[in-house]
Amino acid sequence: MLNRNITNTVNWFLDNIIPPILRDWRLFMMLITKLAFGNKSNIILEFKEKLPFLTEEDISNYYDLIKDTQINTRPTDINKKTLNFIIDNIIGSIILDAGCGRGELVNKIAQNNSLKVIGVDIVQFDFLKLNVEFIKGSLAEIPLPDSSCDTVVCAHVLEHIIYPEKALKELLRVANKRLIIVVPQQREYKYTVDLHVNFFPYLYSFQRLIYPFINQSNHVKYLCLNSDFVCIIDKTNEPL
Repeated sequence: MLNRNITNTVNWFLDNIIPPILRDWRLFMMLITKLAFGNKSNIILEFKEKLPFLTEEDISNYYDLIKDTQINTRPTDINKKTLNFIIDNIIGSIILDAGCGRGELVNKIAQNNSLKVIGVDIVQFDFLKLNVEFIKGSLAEIPLPDSSCDTVVCAHVLEHIIYPEKALKELLRVANKRLIIVVPQQREYKYTVDLHVNFFPYLYSFQRLIYPFINQSNHVKYLCLNSDFVCIIDKTNEPL
């Protein structure tokens, strides 16, 4: 099982050292994807070409198909520095992990027994602690009331969503005090070792997505933590 720090190094090498002519060559990337996804590598290689014609249910089925592959048995896509930063910056008593995936982050948050912790995702894994409330659902329409969660965390999710603008509106709608968003720093190529559909090679790529949804009364802070871009949107009018 590859941890996130190793895959960060591999991804950086693929993005910055390997020339684009190789990155967009199916045969070359087949060798890479086979290491990560085994006999399901073709699912990854065909994904972007089929994407314009897929429904949300189709995409959910793709994730079901690959959820037990080798690369998806690691606990999280979030690097340790980002994980600790998120834990340290949670406020309030009701916390939502939007796109909780395999549950590493939401389970760590739930170690604080004073918190009510909710996880939402389109795929349910079997790793969630008993004191985590799981809700199966899409971030395009989060099944929770307005301002119902003090802190909303969305880490390594927006890169997977066809229409991230819809998700951002929903994340801000359910966040009462703070929204923490994390995306990986990554270049776009025809073939990548994932099912990503949005790419953020530079911080301004990420800021360009976030900026239209920020209220003038919000306090906003951006960071780069190793290979992750982080944005905190605070709705309490307290400086970050």
